[in-house]
Amino acid sequence: MKKYVLVMLLAGSVVLEGCATGSAPYVEGVNLTDGASDENVEQGNDSEAGDDAVSADDTAVEDSAVTDESVDGDYEQFTKDYTDDIKTKVTEITASSNSLTDELTSIVALYDEYDSLSTNAPNQTAMNEVCGWGTVVWKEECLSLLGRMETSDPAGYQDVKSEYDNWEKYVPAMAQKMSDSYADGSIYPVIYSYNTAMRYKRYAYILASSLADIQGEVTFSFPDSTMCGYYGDYKSDSYLIITEGMESGSYDIVIHIDDTKEIRGWGSVDENSDGSEVIAFTSDDAAVEGTIDCFALGATFYVSASDGSIVSQEESYDFTFKY
Repeated sequence: MKKYVLVMLLAGSVVLEGCATGSAPYVEGVNLTDGASDENVEQGNDSEAGDDAVSADDTAVEDSAVTDESVDGDYEQFTKDYTDDIKTKVTEITASSNSLTDELTSIVALYDEYDSLSTNAPNQTAMNEVCGWGTVVWKEECLSLLGRMETSDPAGYQDVKSEYDNWEKYVPAMAQKMSDSYADGSIYPVIYSYNTAMRYKRYAYILASSLADIQGEVTFSFPDSTMCGYYGDYKSDSYLIITEGMESGSYDIVIHIDDTKEIRGWGSVDENSDGSEVIAFTSDDAAVEGTIDCFALGATFYVSASDGSIVSQEESYDFTFKY
């Protein structure tokens, strides 16, 4: 994510120009009504998303830049199909890792390798061309874990695979909701692809944890953790979205309750009297304050102060599951 913040800083002028409020652009493969996904999104082709938000002059400059000789012959790396390379590397990692924890650590490094293509791209158009390969890394890891679960637990595999297939249909919808703040910016495909990749990463961690239980790997642990995520049943009308803010240590937060209430705001990590960490939340209009307590499998929002227009003081809302 630190690299991702760097991408945003490098593209700052584009972000500032393109973040005015408006309807989200069409993204190939994204349909909020049925959650259907598209292979083009997973393989970095969602550069088409947000094109309408870029002016004709900007498009001309970027298109000429990405194909210009000034790229020093490296243009191929921004148009290459990395699918087979990624599949091969994931297979090699799974075969050579001593534990599932080591495997996930290596997959994180592999994701960073392909994420750096976007980070080091010469312009926004090139970024948009390659930003989807990180998603392919984590999707391949999910498929690899599913294959091993089928071998290790044939009786339980079908339920696990069915749940994965149902969840996957909603990934585009979750990613779009998490990227909404950048909907009119030319950097939107990068943000959308990042949020898509992180959903697959989170599910890979879930699958790896289940496989570790099946195989009796008692020392299993996640190589990293974050409060960021999509909390709540992906099919529900209630959800909590936490993403990293532009300022270090800050979070952008959306609290959506039963499709009738929505609160947007920001937060930062605070410490409870017992030493546990929570996010101290303040709505954008300063009308609501509270705390968000994040767990491994969900989160709770507690209202400590409110003007009563949306939620009331001392109310709490639970969001079960984290994706």
